[in-house]
Amino acid sequence: NGGILDKYIGDAMMAQFGAPFAGPEDANHAIKAANEMMIALNAFNLRRVTIGQKPLDIGLGINTGDVIVGNIGSTKRLEYTIIGDAVNLASRLEGANKYYGTKILFSEFTMNRITDVSHVREIDTIRVKGKDVPVCIYETLAWRAGHAGVEAMLEHYAAGREAYCERNWSAAVAAFDAALKALPTDAPSELYLHRAQAYAANPPPS
Repeated sequence: NGGILDKYIGDAMMAQFGAPFAGPEDANHAIKAANEMMIALNAFNLRRVTIGQKPLDIGLGINTGDVIVGNIGSTKRLEYTIIGDAVNLASRLEGANKYYGTKILFSEFTMNRITDVSHVREIDTIRVKGKDVPVCIYETLAWRAGHAGVEAMLEHYAAGREAYCERNWSAAVAAFDAALKALPTDAPSELYLHRAQAYAANPPPS
């Protein structure tokens, strides 16, 4: 998808899109690559399970922003890579998948650059470590397109998020409950169901 595999970092891999030459499709390519990685992983896990091995799980974080790119290091060791706050945010989003039970999280800055927003949902607004300004984050579920219950879940989830943001806790509870009936394994819907139930019992200040 036009990206560069930058490096391996322990059990992680880092890829960059739009370097050294930026283009209008870089964000789309990054999202497409992430979805194809999940499709490939699912096929790989099916083979693992058939031979009695445990499936593997991954999380991906994607961000768009200004970075420093080039041969970075010293005269003894140079590597072509990227550094900057935008890279750090992508790493934080990768880690946030564990909290939300998601697979592919990306920032509002990437959201502003992509053209296909089908199977994309808003997850939350978070403030990452070391930053004061919160960032809106999104999930792409294109890799699950066509799976039973996904479309209905997304419809109920969107209604739940709208009610939640309007502080209509009862409507939010009903919508997230419906989302879980459509797709019982959806972790964000379960998270928001518990949040809405908690706020219904103890409403937050205005």
